[in-house]
Amino acid sequence: MLAEIISAASMIPMLVYVKTHRKFAGFLGWGLFSIACLVKIPDYLYSADYYNTAIFFLAYVFFLYMSIRILIANSRTFVEVTAFSALAFIIYFPFAFTPLGEVLIDYTAFQTASLANLLGYSIIKDGADLHLNGKSVRIILACTAIESIALFTGATLGIRADISRKVKAFLVSVPLIYVLNLFRNVFVIISFAYSWFGENSFYIAHNVISKIGATVALILIAYSVFRLLPELADLIYSLKNELAGGGG
Repeated sequence: MLAEIISAASMIPMLVYVKTHRKFAGFLGWGLFSIACLVKIPDYLYSADYYNTAIFFLAYVFFLYMSIRILIANSRTFVEVTAFSALAFIIYFPFAFTPLGEVLIDYTAFQTASLANLLGYSIIKDGADLHLNGKSVRIILACTAIESIALFTGATLGIRADISRKVKAFLVSVPLIYVLNLFRNVFVIISFAYSWFGENSFYIAHNVISKIGATVALILIAYSVFRLLPELADLIYSLKNELAGGGG
C-alpha cells in the first residue's frame, strides 16, 4: 500500500508539471514515482516473483533517469508523456483506494468463474475466492489487469490525435486486455487445481507462463495501437531521443 500512496502523491506534481511546464514539478513527480517502483521490489522478492522484481527495478532506474533528464532538458515531449501517464493514474487510483476496487475484484472473480464453467471446469465462487478440485485461489486487484487497462486507456485517449482513431485504438486494446486476463486467471486456477506442472504448478503457471504470455500479448497489442495511432509511436520515439540526450 505504501507504493500506491507514493504513486498517488506523485500525481500532484505531475499535474502541476502538465499545467505549468515547471521542470522541478516534473522532476518531483517522476522522482516520487520511481521511488514507488523501488518500494514494490521487496514484496516481489519475498514472493519469489523475479520477473516483476526485474521489471520494477528497471522501471525505478528508468523513471529516476527520466526525472533527472527533465531537470536537464525540459521539453514538450516530457510534458505530453506526463499528461497521458497522469490520466492513467487518475483511472487507476479510484480502484486502488476506494470500494471500486472490491467491486472490480468481485466482478472479475465472477467473470473468471463463469468463463471456467463455460469451458467445462466447475469453479465455485465464494467472494473473491475461487475453488476447484479442493484448492482455492483468491482474486486480488492485480488479477483484474487494472494497471494495464489504465495504462492503455491513458495512452490511447490521452494522446493528441483524431478522436475516431483514439476510440479504435482503445477498443483494440482495453477490452482485449480484459478478456485475455480472464483466460489467464482461468489457466492459473486450473493449472494449480489439477497440478498440471507438478507441486509448483501455481508458481509456474502464474509467475512464469502467464508473465511471458502477458508480455507477448501486450507487445502485440501495443503494436496494433501504434498502427492506429502513429502519434503515440512518434511520441515514444521522441521520448527515446530525449532520454538519449539527442532532443526531439
